[in-house]
Amino acid sequence: MPKKGRTDRFVLAGRDCACYVPETVRRVLLLCGWHMEEQLAALAEEIPDTLLFFAEADGSRDFTPWPAAPVWEGEAFTGEAEAYLRFLLGEALPYLQETYGVDAAPGNIGIAGYSLGGLFALWAACTGRFGTAMSLSGSTWYPGFLDYVKEHRPPESTKFYLSLGDREPYGGPPILRQVGRCTEDLTDFLQAAGYAVQFEWNRGGHGKGVETRWRKALRWAAAQERERV
Repeated sequence: MPKKGRTDRFVLAGRDCACYVPETVRRVLLLCGWHMEEQLAALAEEIPDTLLFFAEADGSRDFTPWPAAPVWEGEAFTGEAEAYLRFLLGEALPYLQETYGVDAAPGNIGIAGYSLGGLFALWAACTGRFGTAMSLSGSTWYPGFLDYVKEHRPPESTKFYLSLGDREPYGGPPILRQVGRCTEDLTDFLQAAGYAVQFEWNRGGHGKGVETRWRKALRWAAAQERERV
């Protein structure tokens, strides 16, 4: 059974935020997704002694590292991930340090995201501020992304978890159907470069079993922490 904890809600820099606070806080995991406030306590069952933090974001704005052509009509990828990362590093982490005693050393901080949030997590890992990065159904098809990772390599100690649904390469516009090849290419590059990488396929398409995929990723992260200790 997980230790007792609580979910706190607050506003930082105009963004609605929430975090699950365990009785003992040994590390922090930043979650990049949508409407996750109600899920935090359940997800925390998979990763003890970890503060889970979530902040409101607009995926096509906050999770995209540079502007790109839209995939769907009316969609705009404006490429403002740098500003969102500044919010996480300059507003959120200092608040978590001051309020909950979080140790903000890179080895104690992980980042995880779904879809465009997974793209953001991988991109943010290239800054060297995160010890682990998890991309669930991440948008690795994003134009220029693999080249960016090759040119801005994360620290060698960074650990990666990637997952996809096995139907994702078969649905949607042609650029989205590249996600399987792009994720496999990224995995191959990271492994060849000496990084610790776990990549797994799940059953279903992009939106199938989302909570289950989150739980699997957090179980992996908890196992990495046990090995580190």
